[in-house]
Amino acid sequence: MSPSKTKKNNTRNYSYTCVTCSSPYTGRREQADKTKRFCKDSCRKAKSRGADKATKRQSRIEEQFTRFCKNSFGQWIVRECIKANTVCIMTGHTTASLFELEQFHNRYYKCYGFNPDERKSVYHRCHIQARIGVDGSVGALHPLNLFIGLSLLNQQAGNKFISADTGLSIPAHKLLKKWQVGVGDTNKQVAKKVRALLGEEFVEYLAQSGALKLDTLHTLARQIYNRQQKGTAVRELEDRYTLGQLEQLPLEQLELMDAYQRGKGSYTRFKSDKHTRASLCVYADELERMAAVSPSQRHRDNCTFMLGLVRVLGIYIAQGESRVDSDHRSFLPQDAFRWQPLTYLNWQQPWGKPNQQLIDADHSLLIESITDHCYHALSGADIPKGLLRARLLKRLDVATLVPTVLAPTGWQYAEVGSWEKFIDGLYANAESVWQSLLTLDLCTPEQIDEARTGLLWSLQESIEDARYHYRNQYQYTVRWHWKGYPAHLEYPPIFVDLLQAGGCEMVEPLVA
Repeated sequence: MSPSKTKKNNTRNYSYTCVTCSSPYTGRREQADKTKRFCKDSCRKAKSRGADKATKRQSRIEEQFTRFCKNSFGQWIVRECIKANTVCIMTGHTTASLFELEQFHNRYYKCYGFNPDERKSVYHRCHIQARIGVDGSVGALHPLNLFIGLSLLNQQAGNKFISADTGLSIPAHKLLKKWQVGVGDTNKQVAKKVRALLGEEFVEYLAQSGALKLDTLHTLARQIYNRQQKGTAVRELEDRYTLGQLEQLPLEQLELMDAYQRGKGSYTRFKSDKHTRASLCVYADELERMAAVSPSQRHRDNCTFMLGLVRVLGIYIAQGESRVDSDHRSFLPQDAFRWQPLTYLNWQQPWGKPNQQLIDADHSLLIESITDHCYHALSGADIPKGLLRARLLKRLDVATLVPTVLAPTGWQYAEVGSWEKFIDGLYANAESVWQSLLTLDLCTPEQIDEARTGLLWSLQESIEDARYHYRNQYQYTVRWHWKGYPAHLEYPPIFVDLLQAGGCEMVEPLVA
């Protein structure tokens, strides 16, 4: 027997399991490290790629956490934890609810109610269960326990207990000492406690989020620091700062330093060009949200009821606004038609000349009472449904269910692309108004069915009128210049069936 053959026969085989694909295999060399057992090179490379991917993911999560601490949403969470003296207000959050909380935070800023000069806001992020309850509990920082409301009513409510079946709270016996916020804790230390409390749910939120945007202060500090380091400033600052030192300075000082670096003699503080949203619009959004997600049936019913009142009142206010300054346009969109569906009943002076002062005072009473009870309904309190319904119906009645439809212009028709889409848009806008009136029994389903047909008749009349004026323009009085009507003045196909059903025929308008 040859030596090579003997050596081959004496070779020992070892049984292993591949750490990548979990397939069994045999090897001639002993591998003590279980993390390095691979059945083939492709598994070894796949493991290496997975490790690199995990390393990159972890690196991104850490970067996102750093940005979270300097983000307006993250800083709001930290401030709320400091006010409550515990991070337990974040108990029960999932990755999905953290995204919902972020959306709630963003919606709040879109209300544009903050006055930087007075340092006051028209709206507050209100708690249903108080931030610090009278029994030692704390209100959860959760979308189910928060709503956007007028600041005055929120300040008047304080930390009063309203109802036990609405909102979310954490009882006193669950407020563990290790989750308390100390007096000297920094924002990052508080954020780390939030991360430890929520664990993997918070990590997944960071992983799934886009690049978190820094707030104004940290963005400005980074711009000043980058100009200093790269030497791109028009004028250099007297001292050199680290990024950490800049982030500790007040915003007003950073704005002055930024203006100095850019060669400006002064700076203008940022002021939003957006108008503060109307309170009825804000409450309509919050009532609709709570009516869908609140765990309490009573709470959902109250919010649904108030939502019906708000929509009808919003329609009445919107029909009296100008097209330029229309804060309530969402209740009564009038881009494609003109419509005043409601009329005011002067119940104080049904006969004789109306007193405008009495009418204005009555309007204010109606709007204020419904607006105040929107807050009460959202906060979980019981509301006098019969009184509010009677107060509204005593003053408002339906004037017409059929809007005056406007014929589309060339660019309006080109934007939608077809008559079918244009008519669908008309119905969608009108349907929201009809259903709001139907909810309060201001009209019947049969009347709405007639109004749907009436809307088409109104569109047909407006098209005929537009065709008449188009055909009788000066350049078309000479016959050989005429090339037919443009697409936005051709009759929609649905009109053929409609007119035949009514026993009518489409007649070409005479030339003047």
